[in-house]
Amino acid sequence: MKHNIINAFFALLIIFGLSSCDNREIIQVENSAAPIVMNLSAEHIFLDKNYPDNPALNVTWTQAAYTVPVEVGYRIEASKTADFKTPYTLGTVSESVRTATYTVSQLNAAAQTIGLIKDVEGKMFIRVISSLGVNQMTAVSNVTSVMVTPYELEYPTFYLVGDASYVGWNSGVAQPLYKKENKSYIYTYMKPDNFRFLGQQAWSPVNYSIDNPGTDAANRYFKQTSTNIAFADHENMKFTDAAGIYLLEINADGAVQSLTATKSPLGYDYPNLYLVGTINGWNAGAAIPMTKISEGVFEYTTVLADATEIKFLGQQDFAALEWGNILKNNDGNSGFLGPKGDNSNIKFNGGGSTYKITVNLKAGTYTLVKQ
Repeated sequence: MKHNIINAFFALLIIFGLSSCDNREIIQVENSAAPIVMNLSAEHIFLDKNYPDNPALNVTWTQAAYTVPVEVGYRIEASKTADFKTPYTLGTVSESVRTATYTVSQLNAAAQTIGLIKDVEGKMFIRVISSLGVNQMTAVSNVTSVMVTPYELEYPTFYLVGDASYVGWNSGVAQPLYKKENKSYIYTYMKPDNFRFLGQQAWSPVNYSIDNPGTDAANRYFKQTSTNIAFADHENMKFTDAAGIYLLEINADGAVQSLTATKSPLGYDYPNLYLVGTINGWNAGAAIPMTKISEGVFEYTTVLADATEIKFLGQQDFAALEWGNILKNNDGNSGFLGPKGDNSNIKFNGGGSTYKITVNLKAGTYTLVKQ
């Protein structure tokens, strides 16, 4: 494997206040040699999704040299192009370490984030950058490459929790979002307060918040947010808009990692909710009244046949107040509600059994439970 060595030399004056009466000593620190990537453990790597924790690639490099003993950190970057126009950080290591190993899942995430195509071998460029402190006096290594065949990336499942949310700070009932490939959605209640996302219905191990220097390093995730979502503290984000129903939308593509909250055209506190569909011949004028249990929550128990299709109406008419399966042209039974213009039919095979249908307009969910 051929490597082109790019030596970068930087100089910085670091003044130490070593004073004795009228004397001060000025020490000049210079970078005299950039790190050099000496070896990648492979030239061609096929990533097997069945073994995500297996080591896939080891990167080693020489130590960067400075004119006085200083603490040096290293950042290992990957890119689809040799000019590293859009680099991806594989990881960082401290001064005493000059080698890094990445697992199948870590390398796969990097490959797809930089734009390599699943099941197709593509070139990944690798380099190492040394620095003092926080990206001070950086020096860039040579660029080398490896051929990688990634598999389809499994995107995270997000669970909403916090005082801004419908569930509060109860992690055991944190709200899951509907997930389709790299996108996650939910129409749910939000109010001005703190919140975050979990990777499970428990506090650990995974949390997601804004990628901000003030956020705990392990929780930094969202690179972009809508203007009504702000940094709150080291663990949380803050929702700043008025209380109501919002479409929360996450794009988990590694190059995007965005979170937006968009006001829904519909609310949740309505006096009536009706059931319409194949169970009554889609006759909206004779839509079946559901029983109101609490604010935004309605129930109805009935027999459901196979190939049942239903929607929910706020009036006995196909007018503005309408809810169905989340996302237009996505008929099915996801358990998540979408308003008129962003929903499709709920499809369900009931087999002639009795089911309790529960709709929670505030949470943005529905269930069909066999009795």
